[in-house]
Amino acid sequence: MSKNKILTVGLVLLSLCTKFTVKAQNMLNYKISIPHPQTHYAKISIEVKASTDDLHFTMPSWTPGSYLMREFAKSVDGVKASINGITIPLTKTAKGTWMVSGVKSRKVLLEYDLYAFELSVRTSFIDADQAFLHNTSVFMLVEEFKNEKGQLVLDYPAAWKEVSTSLDTMNGAYVFEDYDELADAPIQIGNQTIFRFDVAGVPHEVAMVGISNADEKKLSMDMQRMCQIMTDIIGEHPCKRYVFIVHNVESGGGGLEHKNSCTVMMPRWSYTDVTKYHSFLGLVAHEYFHLWNVKRIRPAALGPFDYANENYTNLLWVAEGITSYYDEMSLYLFGYYDKKTYLGKLAGYIERVENQPGSQVQSLSESSWDAWIKAYRSNENSANTGISYYTKGLVIAMLLDAEIIDATHGKKNLDDLMRYLYAEYAVKKDRGFTDLEFNEAVEKICGKNMESFMNEYVYSTKTPDYEAIMKKISIQLNQKYQNKKTLGLRTNLEDGKTIVKYVHSKSCSYLGGINVKDELVSMNGIAVKDNIDDVLQSLDNKTVALSVVVVRAGLLKEIEMSYHPLNYQDWSIITPKETPLSQLFFRD
Repeated sequence: MSKNKILTVGLVLLSLCTKFTVKAQNMLNYKISIPHPQTHYAKISIEVKASTDDLHFTMPSWTPGSYLMREFAKSVDGVKASINGITIPLTKTAKGTWMVSGVKSRKVLLEYDLYAFELSVRTSFIDADQAFLHNTSVFMLVEEFKNEKGQLVLDYPAAWKEVSTSLDTMNGAYVFEDYDELADAPIQIGNQTIFRFDVAGVPHEVAMVGISNADEKKLSMDMQRMCQIMTDIIGEHPCKRYVFIVHNVESGGGGLEHKNSCTVMMPRWSYTDVTKYHSFLGLVAHEYFHLWNVKRIRPAALGPFDYANENYTNLLWVAEGITSYYDEMSLYLFGYYDKKTYLGKLAGYIERVENQPGSQVQSLSESSWDAWIKAYRSNENSANTGISYYTKGLVIAMLLDAEIIDATHGKKNLDDLMRYLYAEYAVKKDRGFTDLEFNEAVEKICGKNMESFMNEYVYSTKTPDYEAIMKKISIQLNQKYQNKKTLGLRTNLEDGKTIVKYVHSKSCSYLGGINVKDELVSMNGIAVKDNIDDVLQSLDNKTVALSVVVVRAGLLKEIEMSYHPLNYQDWSIITPKETPLSQLFFRD
């Protein structure tokens, strides 16, 4: 028998053991049963030997990495508690918390049904073919045992042959050091295809869920190389093993990081599309780099977690913006971008920031803090009042990289800051850092005062001096202003009607009084069919007075307004001269 076959048989036996062997050696024992997956329901039980009079069982309200209160308790039904098979009183004390009292030194069994039918990287999904368990949306935590070890037993249909998770196994169960580890280890159960590779001596598993047109041999090689590129940034791999769960879906995308794994989504027939494939590898790089930046190099608020309430920080731009900077860099280091393309991508991010009105309204730190109420709850006015900590965070990461290179005369770059934060806080102190400690780390690496940089570009809305900063490292930025002939509207064609979806706050339409949800009918007597800017182009260049007919709340309304073009910034970066400073920027 080949070595691979022996390994496969061993995994199958382990799976069978995990399904049917229950050895309750811990004070905290979880079990999930999925007897009828076609109903999208699972049965959860938690057995715990109480060390206090009261026990509080809480369903998380959010999941780390996705900063929105998702209220996972909404999917919980039939909660009950018992001791030795006898039902005991259970009191609901909050939207997601149930309490039992007078149970000290007794074994309490809590049971509930869970409905799971939302396939995303941040929620759980069960159907006849698979179960994807995003554990914060599945398992309640026992507040009094949050920091205690426990075990999890899986009971699922015999037709499902594979389990993919970063949790370790022992005595036929999956084990965890505390609730944070359980919560941070999604589980894929089904018949996924699995391939493996090593990076820095660390075993990696890729679970491909669902059919796709991927060339798995090429994908394996490319993912391995991308993981190596990201590992080289820090220079040390913290995992014993790492798991990718790849959902191949009809449409959609996205990813979510975990401490020793990640979940990503890819449209199943997109692997042969070069642009989409490169984008997927960039997503792989992004989620993979999070195993350092945010799971270990982290703001103090991001672990240990309060799962019932918001966890606020000004530094989501560090977690996501710096990671986004590195995922774009990864495609250059991989060889998919040449230098010109890479610089064009970076210039494009500057354009996105500076042409968005919200960049003058919301600071980067405010964008991070208000993620809970704004980032995941965008509306038709969000671009006018806010900025993404991903996009602007990437831009500020680029400028910070340049500042470090210049200040150290080419001896250090942003990589050195990330390595310092990893060594000092993740490894040495085993904790997150405060805003002040992050700023102090920046100054330590730069060797100079960076207070004005941070205050102006992170904590205020001041426009960065892009050209001056990048010129320090021999990279020339060009900025041009152009008057775009546009009404500043974004529209959709819905049932043959042109519906306004967004109005730019610096446009003549905003000042003139065109509203989101208006149906555009005509402009200066010309009918409109989702082509408002084309109609504008057809008018004489001297035309200033506009008469726009809309339907608003079922009534025709004529709006008289004056036209003015929209001032637009166009940025480009010229391929630099080869100097030691520019070479360090490109990691050449």
